[in-house]
Amino acid sequence: MRFRNAAACLAPVKMLIGATALSLAAATAGAVEPEQPELYAELWDEQIEEANQFVINTAIATVFHEAGHMLVSELSLPVLGREEDAVDGLATILLLEAEDEELNVVVEDWANVWFLTAGAADEDEELAFWDTHGLDEQRAYNTICMMMGKNRKRFEEFADSVEFPDYRKEQCVYEYEGLRASWGKVLEPHKAGEGDSTAFKIEYKPTTDPHLSYFRDMIVEAGLLEMVRDVFSGTYKLKDGIRLTATECGVANAFWSAGDREMTLCYEDLLNSANLDAQWYIDNPDEDEAAEGEE
Repeated sequence: MRFRNAAACLAPVKMLIGATALSLAAATAGAVEPEQPELYAELWDEQIEEANQFVINTAIATVFHEAGHMLVSELSLPVLGREEDAVDGLATILLLEAEDEELNVVVEDWANVWFLTAGAADEDEELAFWDTHGLDEQRAYNTICMMMGKNRKRFEEFADSVEFPDYRKEQCVYEYEGLRASWGKVLEPHKAGEGDSTAFKIEYKPTTDPHLSYFRDMIVEAGLLEMVRDVFSGTYKLKDGIRLTATECGVANAFWSAGDREMTLCYEDLLNSANLDAQWYIDNPDEDEAAEGEE
């Protein structure tokens, strides 16, 4: 069911709220006249607004995940186990430690997107047990465990909506505290000094695809890549010249290239999030109408 609704070195995020992202006003024009995703034609205006916010929220979580890879490679951080799992945990902790309600919703939507991705998979599709990432539903439940470990009162309704087991809720408190302490200890030596900053190179590349242009304009207006710069510059000892790029990739993805020192967010990933959310509304009209009636 879809539910709507550290130490100092682990809490750099709070300063961005209100100053940068989460605005969905008219954006800077892209290379072509932007068009909404085709599935939006089947949604109400309010659902479109919520789907767009879902895109921004999942994009924030995605760039924090990739920023985790950035920190690992740029600071030569030790990682025990799979790096993908490690930076999933780090990104979630960074967002939760901000203790900001808008970022709490970002983390909820980060869990939601993995449930939606799992639900959209072909029934005959073989599960990728060999992949560098955990399975989609595993990533969702691991995120929820971090949420419960941070603030059970705030997130319990969300956890109950996806039948998260009670016995795991108790364990998650210790798991979260252990992970937070471990990351705090690893990152502590790399905290930037007073007055330190990092020069990032930011680029939102144009696209000739009108649907992708719609999301390009959206994240330009939200200042998504600027948010990454503002959070991590002056927080950790990062060398100048890191590139933050949003572009058309031909595939729904986001990635960090250690060799190029570049984080790339693909516009197709934003379109994919929008389509997942829109399809949920289309497939669950009764549930969404019930939620409207409770307000």
